[in-house]
Amino acid sequence: MFETIQSLIDQEAQICIPASHLTPRANLYELGMTPYTAIRLLLAIEREFRVEFPRDSLNRRTMATIENIVRGVRAAQFAPAYEWRQAA
Repeated sequence: MFETIQSLIDQEAQICIPASHLTPRANLYELGMTPYTAIRLLLAIEREFRVEFPRDSLNRRTMATIENIVRGVRAAQFAPAYEWRQAA
C-alpha cells in the first residue's frame, strides 16, 4: 500500500522531491502540494483502492502525510456503507 501511495503522490501531488525519498511523516503541503493537487491525489487514491473516504475525514490533516493517508485508506476500507447507499 505504501509504495502505491508513493506512486500516486508522484503522479498527482506535484511536490518538489520524489515520494520514494519521503519519510512517512513528511508534510506534503510543506513540500508543495496544493489543495487542488490534494483533491486530485484523494480521488486517485479512492479509485486505486476502491474506497470512499468518509466526509468527516476529508480535511487537510488526512492528506498531509503518507502515514495519515494510509490510516485514511484503512479506515475507509472498514467503514460502514453510507446510509444513502444502503437505501438504494
